[in-house]
Amino acid sequence: MGDFGIAQICLNGHIATSKSNDTDIKQKFCSSCGLSIISTCQKCDTPIKGSYREVSQIAPPYRYSNAPYNKPSYCYNCGNAFSWTQNAAEAANELIDFAEQLSESEKVDLKKSIDDLIKDTPKTAIAEVKFKKYALKAGSEIAKGLKDILIDLVSETVKKSIWHN
Repeated sequence: MGDFGIAQICLNGHIATSKSNDTDIKQKFCSSCGLSIISTCQKCDTPIKGSYREVSQIAPPYRYSNAPYNKPSYCYNCGNAFSWTQNAAEAANELIDFAEQLSESEKVDLKKSIDDLIKDTPKTAIAEVKFKKYALKAGSEIAKGLKDILIDLVSETVKKSIWHN
């Protein structure tokens, strides 16, 4: 039997801890970027789901899983995108604007596909095809930048499909 710890993550998505037992922030600001650290959804105040933990009958009361922690992109309670998800989508869209090799309609189409890559919807397979096509046309510098921005937000399936990891 188990549940989840509470994650403490900065507004840019740097993880301070995924194994907290309460929403009291131990580290107020991120040591990587200096932004505030949060432990609850900024819209509905629900704790951010952290690492899985098994409840123990002996001290300490919890034993955390050794599985790697993947920060959530969206709140499980209200569906609101976390700030790091919004920031990444905005950064990807801004980078796409620098892709001189793409027409304006191709830029718009590529920007629309970003949300489907992050959300993992039935349209994700279409978004993967568009992303590969447009990223190749945009050039290696834009493609690398988009990978760096999106790699922590997309599913393992998407990573394998578009970056062959």
